[in-house]
Amino acid sequence: MLENCRWLLYISRFCGCHPHTIDELSIFKNFHPLAVYSLIACGMYCAGAYYTFNTYLIKCETNVGCVLEQLYRYSRSSYMILTALLSCLRHMEFERTISTTRKFDNLIQHYHWCTDDKRKNHYMQWLIMILIFGVWFTPILLMIIFSARNKTLTKTVLFAFMIKCVTRISFSMEIAKFYFLYDALRRRFHRLNRLCHELIGMTVGINIRLFADGLAIMNLQRLHRYLHDATNCLTSYYNPQLLTWITCMLIEITTNVFGIVFSGKYIPLNNMLLFYIPYVIFVSLQIIAISRICYLTCNQANALASIIFSAETSAFKHSNFSTETTELGVFLWAHPLRIRVCGLFNLDNQFTLSVFGIILMYVVLVSSVL
Repeated sequence: MLENCRWLLYISRFCGCHPHTIDELSIFKNFHPLAVYSLIACGMYCAGAYYTFNTYLIKCETNVGCVLEQLYRYSRSSYMILTALLSCLRHMEFERTISTTRKFDNLIQHYHWCTDDKRKNHYMQWLIMILIFGVWFTPILLMIIFSARNKTLTKTVLFAFMIKCVTRISFSMEIAKFYFLYDALRRRFHRLNRLCHELIGMTVGINIRLFADGLAIMNLQRLHRYLHDATNCLTSYYNPQLLTWITCMLIEITTNVFGIVFSGKYIPLNNMLLFYIPYVIFVSLQIIAISRICYLTCNQANALASIIFSAETSAFKHSNFSTETTELGVFLWAHPLRIRVCGLFNLDNQFTLSVFGIILMYVVLVSSVL
C-alpha cells in the first residue's frame, strides 16, 4: 500500500506529519523519535503562525468581515499544527491499516494477480509534487512582485509570504498523500471486483473455474473484509484531521470569497483577482479531490454486492456454496462502506455540492444585505 505514495510519505515525514515506519529497512523503526521530531515541527509551525498573525492583513470595514478575518488569522497555520499532533495521537490506526492491507496482498498473491505498476506510481507522485510546488509558488511570487513595485515589500512581509507558502505546500502534500492512500485501497477493491467478474464471465477458463468455490466461501469474504477493515482504520486515523482540514479550508474559501465581494473599494480589480482567485480555486480543488476519492473508494467497495446478485453469476449460483454466497451478498448490501467524518457527515460528491451551494448562498445573502 505504501509503495503507492512513498515519496509523498517521505515529504510528509520531513514536515513532521507522518511519524510512522515507511518501510521495514528504515533506520527509524521506533515511533518515539519520529513523534519527537513531529512535535519539533509542530513547534516551528506554531512559531511561524505567531510571527505571521500581525503581518500583511487587510483592514476590514464590516462586522462580518472582521469575524472572518479573525478566523482566517488563527486558522492560517492551525491545520498543519493539528495535523502533526493528531498524527502522533492516532498513529496506531495507521499501523493497523498497513498490517491489514498486507494480509490482503499476501492472500491475493495466491491467485498470481498482477501488482501495481510502481514506476507509474512514482511518476504520478513526482508530477503531483511538481504541480503543487508550481501552483503555490506562482501566486506567492506574483504577490511579491506586486508588493515590490508598490514599494510595500519589507522583510516582515517577505517572511510572511514564505511561511505562508511553506504551510500551503505542506498541507497540499498531506492532501495528496491522503488521495494516494485511498486510491491504493480503491485499486485493491477494483482488483477484487475484476477477479469476481472473470469468475462469472462467459469466457472463464477451466483453471479459474476449478477454484471458484474456494474463492467464494474461503477467500472472497476474507479478502473483502481485509480491505473493509483497512479502509475503516484509515478513516479512523484521518477522522479528526479531516474535520480540521475541511473546517480550515471552508474558512479560507469563505474569507477569500468575502474579500472578492467587499474589497473592491480599496483594491483594484486586477490586484484583487490576483490575491483571492488562486486561493479559492486551489482550496476548492483540494476539497473536491478529498470527496471524490472517498466516493470512488466506497463505490468500488460496495460493487461486490451487485456482482454477487447479478443475473450472470453462474460460477457462484451453481456452486456448492450458493447459500453462503447469497448471505455474503446480503451482508454487503445491508452494510455498505461509508467514509463518515466524526459521525457528522459522509464524505462524497453530495457533500461537495452541498458545501459549495451553502457558500454561494451565503455570498448572495450577505451581498444583498450589505
